Amino acid sequence: MDPAVRFGELINGPHDEFSLDLAAALIGASFDPTVDTDAVLADLDGLAARCAPSFDSIIGTLFGTGMLQGNGREYADPRNSYLHEVLGRGLGIPITLSVVAIEVGRRLGVTVVGIGLPGHFVVGDHHSRHFADPFNGGVQYDESGLSNAWQRIADSPVPLSAEMLTATPQRLIVLRMLNNLMNTFVHRSDERALATVARLRGAFHELEHEYALHARWLRHWN
Repeated sequence: MDPAVRFGELINGPHDEFSLDLAAALIGASFDPTVDTDAVLADLDGLAARCAPSFDSIIGTLFGTGMLQGNGREYADPRNSYLHEVLGRGLGIPITLSVVAIEVGRRLGVTVVGIGLPGHFVVGDHHSRHFADPFNGGVQYDESGLSNAWQRIADSPVPLSAEMLTATPQRLIVLRMLNNLMNTFVHRSDERALATVARLRGAFHELEHEYALHARWLRHWN
């Protein structure tokens, strides 16, 4: 099945059947149909096998060792947003690295939640209220420390509010991944890639206001 069609069925299927790892894998496969999504999920299984079932082990093994790193040198490279490329190259941006941590945690019975901060993305331990920054080597913070770190990263005088530290729903994580790709390809004026973005974003009913824009992106590829 066409990965973009499969993605749409997943996004709009039953809530209890939503799979973040598969959704992320299908994004990458939509841009490269040679990608085997089952193999991508198996790679996540392999990472989970290297970790003990704890937040500290997951973060330390994946990021503290440098196995997966933030790609600060080529942040806008779209490969940083494709899960298969992140796993293959060991490089990603905050949100895709966080998706890896979330899904490795799920495989181990550890609830790792995504925290979508303004301009950044981190993960949190559901039980201890500790946070980790996968993009920056997995450094861990308590709430106060994370707020201070975010102020430095964002160059903001305003500390994080409690509302900003709540878990981001997984559907919104996927949408934020597509936001990154949309911004990248708009900046590059890459019409072919934007046609794929249009198909993926078109699966979200909450983006109905974008449909005219999607039609413009698709006009050369219908």
